[in-house]
Amino acid sequence: MRKQEKIGYGLVVLAGLLMVAGSLGFVIEGEVNEVPTPNVPERTFFADEPLPENGLRTFISASLTLKWDRDDIYVVIVDEDKKNTCDATPPGLFNAGSPTACTAYDGDALAGGDDGSKGLSWDVQPGVHYVGLGTEGKALPAGTEVNVFYEVQLQAGFVAYFLFALLGMAGFAYTRVE
Repeated sequence: MRKQEKIGYGLVVLAGLLMVAGSLGFVIEGEVNEVPTPNVPERTFFADEPLPENGLRTFISASLTLKWDRDDIYVVIVDEDKKNTCDATPPGLFNAGSPTACTAYDGDALAGGDDGSKGLSWDVQPGVHYVGLGTEGKALPAGTEVNVFYEVQLQAGFVAYFLFALLGMAGFAYTRVE
């Protein structure tokens, strides 16, 4: 077998392995313990720090799953504008039945859930996003804490598959070089 054929078939095999690995992806798991829960009912409170952004969204797609250990709270994910709106409005001015009330039923929330065992799932989107949590119906005693468990599934995106395919085609073409 000629040198060009070995290199070319090596590139084809590499492209195939990259496609398989990109399809399987990998999972990052972790947990955040002892997050203080709010003691104001029907009000969402947001983290000070935004969620990490996916700067390689063109090449890698990410899906987030959150679960928590309490059923008397809800968790939502919102963009930066919604967080700023909710933070700027005093708690007494919200109408709980409104779809823009900064509660679990907020129409502007990108993802949300009120069952900790089922959690919530969200495909990470470009931009700055925040996690918020709150209580439904009644206030919790001061000092109540929640543990949040997260899982991020990373897989190859469309552009990555396109590049892998180009690598495979280039390898095949290189096998034909005389």
